[in-house]
Amino acid sequence: MKRNRRDARQYAFQTIYANEFHQQFDEVIFPDGEINHAMDYEYASQIVKGVLAHIEEIDTRLESFCQKRKLDRMDRVDRAILRIAVWELTYNDKDISPAIIINEAVQLAKSFGTDASYKLVNAILDNYHKSQQ
Repeated sequence: MKRNRRDARQYAFQTIYANEFHQQFDEVIFPDGEINHAMDYEYASQIVKGVLAHIEEIDTRLESFCQKRKLDRMDRVDRAILRIAVWELTYNDKDISPAIIINEAVQLAKSFGTDASYKLVNAILDNYHKSQQ
């Protein structure tokens, strides 16, 4: 059975976002009715652990692409989405097209961010990806 990575990214986003409010990492627990059993739990866990393990490096990589709004002053939703996408683009060992990673980040920004979030996320990630080639 193919597991859903979109749901895995959403779960990872919610976990990384929630982590912004806590000193210690606690995995977000969803009520039984909220769990999507088709979600790729292994991939969600890999994203969360990877982002938290490399968060300083990810933030350093992102800083130079955040000219209009510094990363530490950015909306927490946007920052969490960007961290996940940069982890996927930089550290992930899965063979996933950068276009898919960026598109998924834009979709998360449209779902959870402000009206301008998806434009910001798209611009930063597009520039970041081009710099990596």
